[in-house]
Amino acid sequence: MKNQINVKPDTAFLSDLLNDVAKGKYKIPVFQREFIWKPSQMIELFDSISKGYPIGSLLFWETQGYKTKDTIGPYLIGQEDQEASQANYVLDGFQRISTLFGVLMNPEDFSVDPESDSKKFVIYFDLESNTFSSVKTKKDNDLLIIPLYKIYDNAQLFDLLRQLDKEKNIPDREKNEYIENARNLQSILMRYRIPYVLIKGGDIKSAVEIFSRINSTGTEISEDFMLSALTYNPDTEFLLSDSITEFLTEINIYNFENIKRSVILNCIANRYGMVFSSNKIYFDVPIEDLKNNNFDLKSFSQDVYTCVSKAINFLYKNLFVIDAQLLPYPAQLIFISEYFRVNPNPTREQYASLENWFWITTYSNYFTLYSLSQQRTAYQIFCDFAKGENHDGIYKINDFTTAKYPDKLTYQGVRPKALRLFYLQSIINGHEVQEKESIKEIFIASKRDKAPSNIILRLSSEFEENPENKKVENFMKSADIKILKKHFITEEMLELYQEGRIDDFIEKRGEHLKRKEQEFVRKLGIDFE
Repeated sequence: MKNQINVKPDTAFLSDLLNDVAKGKYKIPVFQREFIWKPSQMIELFDSISKGYPIGSLLFWETQGYKTKDTIGPYLIGQEDQEASQANYVLDGFQRISTLFGVLMNPEDFSVDPESDSKKFVIYFDLESNTFSSVKTKKDNDLLIIPLYKIYDNAQLFDLLRQLDKEKNIPDREKNEYIENARNLQSILMRYRIPYVLIKGGDIKSAVEIFSRINSTGTEISEDFMLSALTYNPDTEFLLSDSITEFLTEINIYNFENIKRSVILNCIANRYGMVFSSNKIYFDVPIEDLKNNNFDLKSFSQDVYTCVSKAINFLYKNLFVIDAQLLPYPAQLIFISEYFRVNPNPTREQYASLENWFWITTYSNYFTLYSLSQQRTAYQIFCDFAKGENHDGIYKINDFTTAKYPDKLTYQGVRPKALRLFYLQSIINGHEVQEKESIKEIFIASKRDKAPSNIILRLSSEFEENPENKKVENFMKSADIKILKKHFITEEMLELYQEGRIDDFIEKRGEHLKRKEQEFVRKLGIDFE
């Protein structure tokens, strides 16, 4: 079975691991970041090993076909037939392996990458104090402050011990102690075992999932990074992961820079499925399929970014999704991006229909109601909608019902997000949203109570105009009643507030807000729970 996966935990002697790295059995995929460790982190690694402490598990993936780096540490490593040959790709542990290999290998045995900072990989061991350091002064004794590779390498260590033995200015007792310290450290390095997990087989999705479950260092890895290692073009130096990073930077004007990279990758996969795989939806497209040599991934992804950007602009300005964390379903962005590919210049009526589709899918739990098979049907109906061949783009089997009215107005869950968007629509509708607008919350009774009736949503631009607007009492006193009504505050509630009857005010406002949302939802043809 092609994608059968096997996950095996094991340990390896440090010496065996480094020998295999030198032989090219372990490779560094191009999606790995550059070596960024500071000398203090490198020293800490060797200090841990010398004390027998664990240094964390490594994660390898045995597969083939990925573009890899030609250096590990400061050294050039042969990369013949790198795509064809089976190898263990380093998914987690690149910084540690680079440190171990770069510091412990004898420079005479390898070619140094001229672009590397090879001096950074020189870590010294003090035979007198049994400590590590990254610097050595002219006053230091060359026989006592030793580069680590001279202790790890048998021939170098033998030569070192012979020189020490001949040294006449060091008393024999101290000399023997230094020799013992050197031999002891070499023994520790040779006997040290490193735990690792080896993944055999599987696809990118499964490898990323395993990585996310095993990884405990905070290192990030995503499918687009791994796909980049499959599709890297050394002629153009195009890396998909870099292009996604650049795109995320571009959409920060909409506060969408923190949307998950996987969503953008799914937009690309979805387009690929439509163009090259007989209208497949994104979750039916194996990420590996994007390694199609018959198309230009660089221009293809740029076209996708154009449509995604249009979709985000639409969400931001028409539906007031002014932050990625307000987006109810990532699939909505994928669908709407495809809409703008099919119909790049919608009419006013088509825009209104697309807005209606967004609200219905948000309030009906549309993307969690259906099985995968039904989602495929829903997507085809949406595509017909984009072509103007379906009136609303909605696939409906049974009547829609909202989820329970939220107790708290948070960013967690679709239902609270729907209420937030409904609220934002009330206060923004009819006005143009400025770039990088954001939401500010002011609390009526207590900052710890997130009940919808206790929160007044404001825009950051309002606070910029007048910081005094941050105070509830100022807002209630100065705002026109037409503005207050957009915040679901009526004349009756205002009187309650002015009389100091805050609990009554909050209760009345809660009922009013819920009733207004209910009216809106029922107009969409959705039952309100």
